[in-house]
Amino acid sequence: MALQQNNTSDIETLLLLIIAVVLVTIILYFGARLIAGKKNTDTGYIIRLLVIALIIVILVAVVIGAIVGAVNEIPFVSTAAYQLVPVLIYLAIVYLLKFLLIPEKSESTNWHASVWIAVITLFLIYLINAIAIELSFPPLIDAGV
Repeated sequence: MALQQNNTSDIETLLLLIIAVVLVTIILYFGARLIAGKKNTDTGYIIRLLVIALIIVILVAVVIGAIVGAVNEIPFVSTAAYQLVPVLIYLAIVYLLKFLLIPEKSESTNWHASVWIAVITLFLIYLINAIAIELSFPPLIDAGV
């Protein structure tokens, strides 16, 4: 991810972090509106969206780099880690969405909406990453993952 690169200054890193959080918040908002039908946006809901987006950006920026970097020395485990980390990130996002974003729904609707909002969110994050790479911007997600 661009936030993992050490060749950027602190201001550029902070700017990338803010842009990433805003983009993920917008993606989460539209995903929740599409899947869960959440049309009322009160202050608490917007704050929950921002907190979840910040956690997702930190998960993608820090945790992926930490896990892959920690097991990079072991040849067979590093290949498995590259393939397993996106699945773990997806599961973490599903649980975040279930418990923080749509807790007022019934249990089965809660899981259903969480899974589909996470799918839409990750699909759009990877789409934005592909567009950023094509436009010669630093990638949001490291190509190794």
